[in-house]
Amino acid sequence: MTNTGSTLYHPVRFNRKDFAGRMLERYADKNAKIWNDLGQEQRGLVREEFVDTIMNLEESLATDNPAFLVNHARWVYTRYAAESFPTEFPISFFKTFREIVSEQLPEDYRKNAGVFAGKAVTALKSHPAKAGASPDAVTPLSPTAQSFLNFILAGDVAKARTVIDKALAAGTPFREINASIFRPVLGETGRLWQQNKVTIAEEHFVTGVIRRVMQQLHDQIAGTGRIARKKKMVVAACVGEELHEIGIHMVADFFELDGWNVYTTGANTPAKSILAAVKDQKADVVTLSITMPIYLAELWYLVRSLRADEATAQVKIIVGGSPFAIIPNLWHQVGADAVAASAEGAVTVAGQLTA
Repeated sequence: MTNTGSTLYHPVRFNRKDFAGRMLERYADKNAKIWNDLGQEQRGLVREEFVDTIMNLEESLATDNPAFLVNHARWVYTRYAAESFPTEFPISFFKTFREIVSEQLPEDYRKNAGVFAGKAVTALKSHPAKAGASPDAVTPLSPTAQSFLNFILAGDVAKARTVIDKALAAGTPFREINASIFRPVLGETGRLWQQNKVTIAEEHFVTGVIRRVMQQLHDQIAGTGRIARKKKMVVAACVGEELHEIGIHMVADFFELDGWNVYTTGANTPAKSILAAVKDQKADVVTLSITMPIYLAELWYLVRSLRADEATAQVKIIVGGSPFAIIPNLWHQVGADAVAASAEGAVTVAGQLTA
């Protein structure tokens, strides 16, 4: 797990609204035909997208890696096609973005920012639908997982639960249900939202149903009394304003089923509160989750705070979430002890770190 050759993370923050305003003016001026064909709501989305893209550029510069910006560009390609934007919009958008960052960012950032934005343009020209934001990158659901999702989207939670009950009756272990049904269904739901095929309400409904079924299964297993308890404590938390908490709840469930004592803070937890929980619980391990690069600075700050405090300096830190899949050595850049790609993986790594 050692990777001493990695560039360390250095937070970067620009005046996003100011730069987004300049980009919007340049875009409207240089792409008048596209701009004039956009509706008022679409124009508002363009402004918001410039802000979001600046945020992804900040994290690419902070990690000295264009991957976040390139990945976001591909997400823009898919999402805005679903919003009925002109096909030439994504490339024209990122060309304008490249012009402004190359000309107007603080001088010590201009060169790298221009190069990274250029890579985003090149990626859209050559392979626009390649990588994590693309529907092509999602593994097709198994028939069981697809049936489970279909029932939820139809609003029939009872039948969705029947799918899980049948899998359990066939001898499928909880870990396999998590890996082959719950996680893929969550990924597929995100893809459907990106393609404008489900609403945010439907996406939230799917997530809520999965969380309830997970809890029911967890309680069934925990209620058997067959779990051998360990004298180990893990604190499981989402960092900062992160609202996507189902992943960290999966992690917490797997730790509890492995016999750990678990303290879960869930979503939107300030760094100082997580730090206090790690101290109060005398944690052996802390698992931290983020789903978007924009929360990296808060995670980095929390890791530094844990390391700097004598009471928490020795706690083992495991990180996870999609940013760590985009940049594999990112866990080292932010100062963590390890990264885990799944709830099962987090438990395995924690066992190794505390052996």
